[in-house]
Amino acid sequence: MRLDFLGLLTARGFKLAVGLATIFVYARMFGVSATYDAWVWSLGIVNAATMILFGPITETIRASYTAIDHKEGRPIAEEYIATVALMMIGATAVLAAAAVFLFPIIVRVLYSEQPEQASLSAFFLYALMPSLLISQAVAVLTAHLNCRGSFFPPEIAGIVGGAVGVLFIVLFPALPALWVLPISYYIGLVSPLLVGASFWPELTRAVLRLKAVAFRRHAREALVFSLPLLLPYALSQVSGLIERQFALQAGTGVLAILSYALFARNTVQAVFSSALSALAVPSLTRSWSSLDRAPFWHEIRHWAHQCLVLLTMGMIALFGLSSLAPVILFGGDLGTETQLLLTELLRCYSIALVSVILYLVGGSALLGARRGKTYAFLGTLAGAASTLLVIALFPRIGVLAIPIALGLSHAGAGWLMLSTFGRAEAWWIIKRVVVCVVVIGVAGSIVQYIDLVSRDAAVPIIGRLAICLGVSALLCGLWWLLARRQGEPRVSAPLEPGM
Repeated sequence: MRLDFLGLLTARGFKLAVGLATIFVYARMFGVSATYDAWVWSLGIVNAATMILFGPITETIRASYTAIDHKEGRPIAEEYIATVALMMIGATAVLAAAAVFLFPIIVRVLYSEQPEQASLSAFFLYALMPSLLISQAVAVLTAHLNCRGSFFPPEIAGIVGGAVGVLFIVLFPALPALWVLPISYYIGLVSPLLVGASFWPELTRAVLRLKAVAFRRHAREALVFSLPLLLPYALSQVSGLIERQFALQAGTGVLAILSYALFARNTVQAVFSSALSALAVPSLTRSWSSLDRAPFWHEIRHWAHQCLVLLTMGMIALFGLSSLAPVILFGGDLGTETQLLLTELLRCYSIALVSVILYLVGGSALLGARRGKTYAFLGTLAGAASTLLVIALFPRIGVLAIPIALGLSHAGAGWLMLSTFGRAEAWWIIKRVVVCVVVIGVAGSIVQYIDLVSRDAAVPIIGRLAICLGVSALLCGLWWLLARRQGEPRVSAPLEPGM
């Protein structure tokens, strides 16, 4: 396993640990209250806006930079980064100004049936408005450092900032939630900027030296390559907004419960998406050749193998500990029905996230092959399918429709993405996806059975957690050894011509 990939995932693992601590503190401090519902809803609105407008460019920065650097040299690639930074930060400033007038309208329309929470959401929306600009500055800084081969400083800064944000909540529990939540969020958001002390003067000089001709050229290139991704990003974010709106209308606290389960999905997706975009996409771009697919498919197999092995280990623990999670998070202050809902959501997400990894690997392959339009079309298909499935299933099975729709839509899109390069090789990956799902289900069920036996034996909650963690670690170790014994996947058969 490549050390840079493993190292980046290790750093993200520490970030996950900080995130778990954050969720624990949030659950104990804010529970399933209307205030936390309003925070989750408002943060979702702000994140959706930034992802729709800037997500496609952020995702394609590294692939474009690598291609330009390889063909035209580092100075031209640096012009590209300066152009993208100017575009993103400038557009965000305009968006933040427009948001002053748009936020009241959004609150009135989407909170028409729950006016008592509308004022809370409006406050949070205005409090989060500066984050629109800060988040894009962080995205540009991180992409630039990644393109220079520096992966760990922004990750470490994010870990430290997140830890300080959690500590702030713990140290000032008497402060109103209206202030604690935004302040803690900003502490974690701003911290990565601190590692870019040399970047900002360098970026300023690059922007000042940037000529109009170069700006137009690189802006056009960035938009042409990323614009096809706008629709799938938009559909994905709209789907998320619809999911949260359904949960909000299901009653007070349901959105909060969904947000605790969504933490697992969003964190895992962010971990692997970041690692793949920073490391896999440039590697796939360099290995791509329409005449000889063997090196390219070797890279795809390599990244799929690494991601699936590591994801399976994490999902065994998530599935196995799903029945313990509500008690650990909320203590005895949560009703049986609510605990069961959170448990079922975590189980469903532990399986659905395997499909998300399949989708991310397929998307990375398409970006590496410079097939942005195909990625955009299939991403749009996944977003539309997920939204339609949620709308169709939610009235029947409630919020469980959300992870089920995610798994089905992303599995189909991931298969289609990989099939564009050859169905035989795509089936190779699909078979391993099925194996991972089976392993997660069987191993996770073993952990849950042991937890049930421990509970019947009146073992204290700390003891149950220690036992389940030990069994999970043992099963993950067995899976790791089995994957290591199989060895690194290789392409041994002739490859089909791509579509």
